[in-house]
Amino acid sequence: MNASRTRPLREPARAASLLDRLGSFVEVASGLSQPMLVTDRRGTALWANASFEALTGLSLAELLGGAPHELLHRPDADPMLVARLVEALRSGRRFDETLLNVSRTGRQYWARTELRPVQDEGGTIEGHVVVQTDVTERLVAQAREATMSRVGDGLVACTAIEQAARVVADALTSTSDVRAAQVWVVEPGREQLRYLCGSAADDGAREWISIGASLSFARGTEWIVGVGAPGVAWGTQQPCMKTDFWIPDQTGHFSRRAQAAQRARIRTVCAVPVLGPEGVLAVIEIGGSHNFPGHERLPSLVERVAQQFASFLLRHQSALAFEAVFRRSPDALLLLDEQGQVSRGNARALELFGPVQGLAASALLDGIDPLLSSAALPEDAAAIFERRGKKLDGSEFSAEVTAASATASGARWTIVAVRDLTERRRAEEELRRSLAEKVTLIQEVHHRVKNNLQVLTGLLTLQASRSDEAPVRSALDEATHRIRSMALVHQLLYDGSDLAQIALRDYLLRLSETLRASFAPDAEIRVEGGSVVLPLEQAIPCGLLVNELLTNAFKHGRSADGKCRIEARIEPTETGFALVVSDQGPGLKPDAPRGRSMGQTLISALVRQLRGRMTTSVNGGTVVRVEVDDRPAARADGGPARPA
Repeated sequence: MNASRTRPLREPARAASLLDRLGSFVEVASGLSQPMLVTDRRGTALWANASFEALTGLSLAELLGGAPHELLHRPDADPMLVARLVEALRSGRRFDETLLNVSRTGRQYWARTELRPVQDEGGTIEGHVVVQTDVTERLVAQAREATMSRVGDGLVACTAIEQAARVVADALTSTSDVRAAQVWVVEPGREQLRYLCGSAADDGAREWISIGASLSFARGTEWIVGVGAPGVAWGTQQPCMKTDFWIPDQTGHFSRRAQAAQRARIRTVCAVPVLGPEGVLAVIEIGGSHNFPGHERLPSLVERVAQQFASFLLRHQSALAFEAVFRRSPDALLLLDEQGQVSRGNARALELFGPVQGLAASALLDGIDPLLSSAALPEDAAAIFERRGKKLDGSEFSAEVTAASATASGARWTIVAVRDLTERRRAEEELRRSLAEKVTLIQEVHHRVKNNLQVLTGLLTLQASRSDEAPVRSALDEATHRIRSMALVHQLLYDGSDLAQIALRDYLLRLSETLRASFAPDAEIRVEGGSVVLPLEQAIPCGLLVNELLTNAFKHGRSADGKCRIEARIEPTETGFALVVSDQGPGLKPDAPRGRSMGQTLISALVRQLRGRMTTSVNGGTVVRVEVDDRPAARADGGPARPA
């Protein structure tokens, strides 16, 4: 042992004798990382290795001649524990317990202290070997996890925010060094935090709690009057910590809260925001000593607690929203357990079925049980079906049933929404009846228009038969065919299932057969093309156009051999469709008169009305192609409109 590091002892001979007897032990222990100390029978330090010096911050010269337990223990250490240590030193009994020590630098640490007596040959206690192990990290971690478990287990059983805040505050206060904990909540529209609860370790901390409860903290980013740590945590959404709360303000005065903190030995204040998806939900604040073991990790602990509290608050908000929807739903809502019995129902269920709690779902809805099985209704899926329901008065009704299931707390639950379809069925029947009446009315309109047009064609035909002048008869015949083309539109609308539009191909087939019978019974006509559908406002001008084109083809489309072969074709285009009529006639001769006939004038007007473009080619026959723009036309007010 280095003599320069020693000082005179009260019993130097005994000390030297003991160290000589422990010479080999001292030599080995000097190089160990385990902190070790040798004391005499009174507990006075005789020797310590370098590891013990590093742990305590005391040199061997400072330790010699003193009682280490008096140097290392906190002033507020457990007096019973210290008494047991002192008794073990005096009696020579073994001692193995965990003590809270403080180093010369002020660092506090948990040390497992083992006291092993050293006896001489006669069994007399000569001294002790003290072995210490720094267990601060392990105990702090265990305490933190215990706090987290306490919070988690406590929040499971909570149904109110105040109750959950109490669990959080009590759990934090039970953690070493946290002398007080408080919880505030953020409420929409409020400019200050609303105090929920606080928990204190003793009377002094309770005074600090009561002062905090009387204050209203505003949101801010700097610790100024009216803001404080809770307000800073609210404003910055970050933990706010002050390790020396006893520093006066700029005027040299202490606030009431700072004075109470001094009396309660609360030197550190830490506020942590409880964060949700849309910002701060609440603020947790703790007060404690700034040099307690694990003190620097208190913010991280409170942050973890804040995360658990945030989960509860979000679940609570969801539960409140669900409860509001459940109560106010216009549908009858039934919550079923695994046996298919009603656990609860909302107001509409009570109105529809009467008291439902405890009843089987099958007693309310026929044949529902098989549809609610896990096979028929897996989780994360919903089913909609119709069943017969039984009302409170015994009457039955048609019901739309929506069911979904989920697992909560280890049990399978099913939510069933029941909607009475009686009024809907009545309204649907009324709509069907009204629609049938309107369909009949519209069909009758088309039928009468067609009949009136047929009367006109009859009158024109009669007039033509009484005329001796060929031009007059020809003009009357052309007018007759034009009116028949319009009458055919109304006939197709009357015969079809859609009263507002017709199929162009069907129209071409019917009209071509009518014209062939009138002009060229021996003619061959072929109609090809897709399914173009025309509304009434397009069908009339398109029908008149087709009538003119086919009439011209029948009149002038015979080939040199006297055959009449006509083709009508419908082709789709990017903007609508094209109508192509071709024949094998000679076409217009170059020396033919260039005047415009009534038919040509009508064709040009109809093409413009349809917003179309017509081209004519003559090459071994006449081919007329009319491209129709079927897109909605723009109105003057900017909205779409069909061509007139």
